Amino acid sequence: MKAMKRLLERAKRSRKTQRLRQLLDRAIDRIRDTLAGPEPRLQPVPVRVKRRKG
Repeated sequence: MKAMKRLLERAKRSRKTQRLRQLLDRAIDRIRDTLAGPEPRLQPVPVRVKRRKG
């Protein structure tokens, strides 16, 4: 029982870190793109994050 709970916790945590890493990568890519672009972009590019309740 305890081991199962521990495994579940670890899986949950890894999923969370994976999600965070993905978001970070996306943000970094966007910053790089805006810096690489010749003209200054004033409109922020919307970030779509799907939040799941559960």
